[in-house]
Amino acid sequence: MTEKLKRISDLEERILSCVAVGDCRGALKGSFKNPILEAACPMRDHGPGFEAFFARGRFTLARALLDKKIEPSEGLAEIIYQCTLCGACREVCNNPESPCMSISARENIGDHIEIWEALRADLVDLGVAPLPRHKEITAHEIVEHNPYFEKHNDRLNWIPKDFKFLHKGGDALFFVGCTSAYRLNNISSTFLEIANKSDIKLSISPNEWCCGSVNLRTGAENIFKDLAEHNLTVFKDFEVDKIVTTCAGCYRTLKNDYPKYLEDWDFEVLHSIEMIDEFLNSGEIKIAKKIDGVITYHDPCHLGRHSGVYNAPRNVIDAIRKDEFVEMRHIRNYSYCCGAGGGVKSGFPDLALEIAVDRVQEAEETGAKFLTTVCPFCLTNFKDAVKEIKSDLIVIDLLELVNKVINYK
Repeated sequence: MTEKLKRISDLEERILSCVAVGDCRGALKGSFKNPILEAACPMRDHGPGFEAFFARGRFTLARALLDKKIEPSEGLAEIIYQCTLCGACREVCNNPESPCMSISARENIGDHIEIWEALRADLVDLGVAPLPRHKEITAHEIVEHNPYFEKHNDRLNWIPKDFKFLHKGGDALFFVGCTSAYRLNNISSTFLEIANKSDIKLSISPNEWCCGSVNLRTGAENIFKDLAEHNLTVFKDFEVDKIVTTCAGCYRTLKNDYPKYLEDWDFEVLHSIEMIDEFLNSGEIKIAKKIDGVITYHDPCHLGRHSGVYNAPRNVIDAIRKDEFVEMRHIRNYSYCCGAGGGVKSGFPDLALEIAVDRVQEAEETGAKFLTTVCPFCLTNFKDAVKEIKSDLIVIDLLELVNKVINYK
């Protein structure tokens, strides 16, 4: 196969394993005994309806590229990038929970998202991708190391003047990430408040760069490698073996992707909600009161499907709630994507908003007062959706709910 499609050429056997059942388009959400027959892929409900916008069609496009039946183009890239990389297609591929299936295509394909990311990276190498907005973001990241068109020197301006963070060592290095540094300062500030109240000792580096998730998801693999290698040198200098982050995207990238690209990666990565769950269990965080109002929770794709963290946030909710915790219809590995991932929020903002409105309306069905999550991308998109449909739901990061009810140690 051509070197110009090296990544998907290396994955050809996995690509050919798609047996075109089409479960990725509309299949089980939920257990086989209690199925919810709806679309798995957000593009089923919110795309134009053509085959190319679902996983089965994308496998067909990848095969056609390898067989030279179609040529790479910017038009093809625009289709490929209308995907949040949420991984729902993997969960329902060949109905893996169905006892009727003796051979699972999913087992042969592995992780669908690795294939979609490889395809995007190949299209970038061929010069037909990424999308114009993604190119602008990448160009800025090369200079200022963040995707928000901000100055790197402003990265830690949000830190409260009275917070005493460590310059090395401690319980963990807090990797702030770009969204919490430049846009949703309330999340990072709240985590520092909880740390102060609980005597959690955190170190913070002004030299951290973007984790690179946005680059890896949009195919700019070389930029991602540069960011990852820089961050590794920062982490090694801090004399810690744990890294904690408040961002689900950073968490997934540091925990799952960095070990694939960095040979000497040797760090434990925690999401802040996992650390808080541990400290609640140990008694290092004390609950002073309970949250009034029904709570529902959204599983971020990066934290849930991609990283398997489902229980920690639910444990924390159970510890702080006074009223009911009501699950939405689609939860855990069958959770419905918020719509913001995979570069869709920046490349196709109207599409991202439409998907988020769908999820917010599902949250409204629970009768909840609070829609909470632990991903700044999900949080931002849901807040936009709530504003769009004038919903009464309060969209709030779970850390903020925790901070309302804990006492100083």
